[in-house]
Amino acid sequence: MANLILIRDLCELRKMTIRELAERIGRNESTLQAAIRKGTTNSTTIELIAKELRVPAGYFFDGWKDSSKVDNLTKENEHLRALLAEKERTIAILMSDRNK
Repeated sequence: MANLILIRDLCELRKMTIRELAERIGRNESTLQAAIRKGTTNSTTIELIAKELRVPAGYFFDGWKDSSKVDNLTKENEHLRALLAEKERTIAILMSDRNK
């Protein structure tokens, strides 16, 4: 069985909604949501999802051994979260200066 819950994390990382992903791969959003919940879909859909999210199709299956890509995605995610936090801090400073 595929771990399709990872789709949500990858969509967040790519700044994409499930609806946008469904549109890009030519599927219905409710069908994609159901596949994520159940953890099952056909191989063609998994390949389309993987291609759109820029990961190998094996990423969604237990036993996938290419941990370097997972590590890279994790590092990229952490880096983006740090950038976002810094931008939020800068916005808060600018907004407080503006209100003075």
